Amino acid sequence: MYNIRSLLFKNLSVPTFEGRNMATSGNVEVGPWGGTGGAPWRFQPNGRITAIYIASGVCIDSIRFTYVDGQGTQSSPTYGGQGGGRQTIAFDNDEEIRQISGTIGEYLGVTVVTSLTITTNKRVWPTYGADGGTSFSLPVVVGKFVGFFGNSGDFLNSIGAILQP
Repeated sequence: MYNIRSLLFKNLSVPTFEGRNMATSGNVEVGPWGGTGGAPWRFQPNGRITAIYIASGVCIDSIRFTYVDGQGTQSSPTYGGQGGGRQTIAFDNDEEIRQISGTIGEYLGVTVVTSLTITTNKRVWPTYGADGGTSFSLPVVVGKFVGFFGNSGDFLNSIGAILQP
């Protein structure tokens, strides 16, 4: 597995992932974007991601996922704290994540993910959190998102993506 780490860069924009330049076997981690506070987390299901639950206010407080595998609908732990308004991104059966983007910044003296936008093959979901700060973007044209990772404590400190070439 390759591990590509991007740290806090001004106006970071990651080039489009074109699977031909990546490993032909195994998955690829890209990111994370944000701070190193909190505890590391990793979500890589053995099935299709069906929904993302985001709690946010002035930053992304937490994120949680549901997925379908051979045993039915499963849920990940909540990564982050208890605050923020809760929103659900529920994907259609033929909907796939094609891009994650957002911003990172300081909140209460900690570097956190301040906003997050999910784009699929069918739509651009609303931006959650408060826009502003250092931007990041990971569009994927060839390959697919198969998981996420990062750090979390009272907030979502960082987020990265696990891609399948």
